[in-house]
Amino acid sequence: MSANSYCLVKPLKTLVFILAVIALLAVICVIFPKDGVLVGGKHYFFPTLEDIMVREKSVSASARIQLLESQLQMQAAKDSARNDSLLFFEQFFETHPAAFSLPQTQPQFFDALFAEMDNCCSNNTAVHILHYGDSQIEEDRISGVFRQRLQERFGGIGAGLMPAVQLIPSAAVGQSTGGNFGRYVVSGMHKNRAAHNRYGALGQVTQVTGSATVSFAANNYGRTFENTKQWSRMRVFLGQHSKNFSATLTAKNLKQKQTVENQSNRNSVMLWDTDTLKRVSFTFSGSAEVLGIALESPCGVFVDNVPLRGSAGTFFTQIEKQSVEFMLNAMNVRLIILQFGGNMMPQINSQKGIDKYMETFSAQIRYLQTLCPQSKILVIGPADMSKKVRGKLQTYPFLPELVEAMKITANQSGAAFWNMFAVMGGSGSMIEWVREKPTLAAPDYIHFTPRGANKAGEMLYEAMMKYYDFYKFNNNNK
Repeated sequence: MSANSYCLVKPLKTLVFILAVIALLAVICVIFPKDGVLVGGKHYFFPTLEDIMVREKSVSASARIQLLESQLQMQAAKDSARNDSLLFFEQFFETHPAAFSLPQTQPQFFDALFAEMDNCCSNNTAVHILHYGDSQIEEDRISGVFRQRLQERFGGIGAGLMPAVQLIPSAAVGQSTGGNFGRYVVSGMHKNRAAHNRYGALGQVTQVTGSATVSFAANNYGRTFENTKQWSRMRVFLGQHSKNFSATLTAKNLKQKQTVENQSNRNSVMLWDTDTLKRVSFTFSGSAEVLGIALESPCGVFVDNVPLRGSAGTFFTQIEKQSVEFMLNAMNVRLIILQFGGNMMPQINSQKGIDKYMETFSAQIRYLQTLCPQSKILVIGPADMSKKVRGKLQTYPFLPELVEAMKITANQSGAAFWNMFAVMGGSGSMIEWVREKPTLAAPDYIHFTPRGANKAGEMLYEAMMKYYDFYKFNNNNK
């Protein structure tokens, strides 16, 4: 064999070897069980031909968000004919991913809330929106930007209702405590059940025995919103309390003491109106159940951030009616947001599991409706969540089905529904939110970063304002 022939044979053998390996791998792709094989207690997977050949097309999270935001910020032309404006609103309500799904598709669903917000400052009243959720809303995420935008538009300062003892720090207000406090929580990862069920609207109660102090100071982080950095009205909500229980407010050169003279098994409120404050302390003396402390102003709109890490939102029916009803009425709560579902995903592996969860969840909606009939209820479904399925990051199995079931359950129960999953972009969108630079979601592929949470909160606000604009449009064209 000549030297030239030898040089040609060597690369030819290499090519044949490579093609043989590719062919062998292709055969393995075809015959390897799709569900993997179990070896030594671990599952092993091999990619299918579809996994290798089909390349998923994706839209970057930022591009999708920019498109949604531009659509949300579009306004009906002020000089357009009434029918043209109606068409503009109808198209948004029917086609936009950020539109609410409403009972009987009623776009006037929130009108009573809008009327309250419109008139709160002229009537010198406060309007509260309770935002319940799991760890997705911890640290004032989503609630913070939603509150800031509403207060910019309708008035109000202050972060609203908070527990006396806060284990997860908030970006809005810092807290510190000292003395004899006992903290009891009805649900979630930090659950610590009391001997009773008087948990109030926050789902937690702080038992004061003897002497104790709680202090609040406005934070000044980059993610702290301006309107939460000050307040001028403070309220302490009490459950059962002893005779002569007292609370002394200390701030700047101010020191004011209030005393509840008679022992009571009923709820009561202590209230202070002051100049604008950024720091305040309460020193308690005696025995009492402290259900919450509100930092607010006499009028305006307040979004109360109520995160319960690990909760699925199925705890409300476990709370005594009086302790919740009293607080909801005292605060003039007009909207209750329930943002749950994500913590159920590791447990759900069938439609039967979804149905069982929805049966319990619908009971929570009905219970809240009986406690606060003047309040509307908005259910926010879980965001997209990803985990490795057959070695590849994918949306959790049954998550799209859970989102659809929550929408149907909410509407059938007389509540609105906002599809966070669809707003993000649907299946696989969490992967894009994590990849975005700067990142919009954490590497656990479950939680938003503060930046991502702000994007979600902004879109929630803009979506709500579309219905407010429709409310104003109808009022102006009567």
